[in-house]
Amino acid sequence: MARRMRKIIVLLAAVVVSAAAWGQVTKLESTVKYRPTFVDSDFGDIAKYVGELTSRTFELETGVCAQVTAHWDKPMTSDEFYRAFLGIARALGYVVVEDGLVTKIQLAADTPKDPTPPCRRYPVRNQVQNR
Repeated sequence: MARRMRKIIVLLAAVVVSAAAWGQVTKLESTVKYRPTFVDSDFGDIAKYVGELTSRTFELETGVCAQVTAHWDKPMTSDEFYRAFLGIARALGYVVVEDGLVTKIQLAADTPKDPTPPCRRYPVRNQVQNR
């Protein structure tokens, strides 16, 4: 019985140490800073990149398409970058719907539903900057 109790205590101690270590890893990840630059990048590719950084899933509606050039002068956390990306989506006229870890980016209701919409292009002079 004492031996079994000792195993339980060791197991509980290992769980506590693992949980504490995981908390430190999570804390460290939230302080990492990014300073991305995109030149004529596909909006969907940027969404994939943001999803990898934030562990979020992006669902882009058919027709959500743009070539984007963006640069930030100040480094940002993944959360700040996520918010900046949503700002880009809204500036392009898309509707953003957040549901837990899933972010849906849709065309506005008044956007004509063209079966093969042209992908909009935003040149370097229209850079989006985080202030």
